[in-house]
Amino acid sequence: MKRQIKDYLRFGWQMINGERLAHERSLANIRSADLAPYVNGSQSLCVLDLANGQLCPQLFLLLADGHRVYGIDKVNQIKASWEYRAYQVARRLYSRQILSLSTKRDNTLVCGDVAQLPFPENCFDLVTSIAAFEHFLEIPLVVKEIHRVTRPGGLIWVWIHPFTCLSGGHNVSLTEVPLRSLPFGIAPWDHLRERILPFHVPLNEWRINQYLNAFSSHFELLKHYCAMREGAAFLTQQIERELSEYTRDELTCGGFVILARKHST
Repeated sequence: MKRQIKDYLRFGWQMINGERLAHERSLANIRSADLAPYVNGSQSLCVLDLANGQLCPQLFLLLADGHRVYGIDKVNQIKASWEYRAYQVARRLYSRQILSLSTKRDNTLVCGDVAQLPFPENCFDLVTSIAAFEHFLEIPLVVKEIHRVTRPGGLIWVWIHPFTCLSGGHNVSLTEVPLRSLPFGIAPWDHLRERILPFHVPLNEWRINQYLNAFSSHFELLKHYCAMREGAAFLTQQIERELSEYTRDELTCGGFVILARKHST
């Protein structure tokens, strides 16, 4: 509990000093670079931010770039709790750091299920998601729904935090990206080994090849690669032998990107 409180305090400071925003901007820059060969940079796109999260940083960044953006997440629901109010304050901080006073801020946050999207067919030019797919428990349904709401020729760009990486259990520090330290007494890749630390969020435990198979069944895969590495310093020969069912790439990939396109016909 003390470790979690310390982590949240550090996260709050990172919000204030701009470190978290810088990280979110770096992710947005990677997305822009990947999309550049396939979109007109001056064109305003209709975008779905899938599982936008409590703070909605990517939604605000996409709005600032002039796109029409919808965000869908079950957290997009007003609640009477101190935690919700705290997130509202943090969200306003993000919004003010990113958006100018002239930027249009339509209320396009939708509370809904990503496996049952409340949108018509063929309506989005781009569907994007960052660090959310690892939490979805019905990925085939989610991918099928994304296919339904994406227009022919539309693009999908997702950043996945693989379960197999050092921080894949989502139960270590949330303030270090990539992860550089572990709690005292906890072995590296504990979530793949003894599982001493409990999981605090839903995790599907999918591997990278499973994601690729799910997307390739509905979309044309344009690009996929590991965009962030972590944990190489912790990966001893003993651990590699113990976790021999996983490749070194799987164990050290902290951020995996999939760029796909819906077939035109």
